[in-house]
Amino acid sequence: METAIHNTSEIGRLRRVLLHRPGGELENLMPEYLERLLFDDIPYLKEAQREHDAFADCLRAQGVEVVYLADLVAESLTGPEVRQDFLRQFLEESGVTDARTRDMLEEYLGAMSDREMVSAMMAGVRKSALRAAGGRLGDYLSAVEDAHRHPEPGDPVRQIHL
Repeated sequence: METAIHNTSEIGRLRRVLLHRPGGELENLMPEYLERLLFDDIPYLKEAQREHDAFADCLRAQGVEVVYLADLVAESLTGPEVRQDFLRQFLEESGVTDARTRDMLEEYLGAMSDREMVSAMMAGVRKSALRAAGGRLGDYLSAVEDAHRHPEPGDPVRQIHL
């Protein structure tokens, strides 16, 4: 039985594909960015993941190797120096100019496992998460306040879309 999906390109059969499974970045989408991203509404994460998984399974059924970007990045962090360089470069390219915020981001991300850190970098980090991790009462109260309102433009400190 022939399938409706044909995994070929101008140079031959598709053997390997690089994917990113939808994650926290969907939950960090801001309503004002939806039109620019060609969305009518914020996608439902569980449904997006279900559709992605079905697509990846379809590719696998056709003999295509599915490789995940987050896995490759986490696997590339082969030691403490490589990890620190990666984190430093991420922070440099993030556009965060406030030294305190940058230090909080470095501490917040640095405390995570490699896989968690990569996922957080891809999803984006909300200011409320940094405030909650800040340890000061004012930061904690700001984080609680942020949790009870819709995100404002600029709430995600950094989002990567690879």
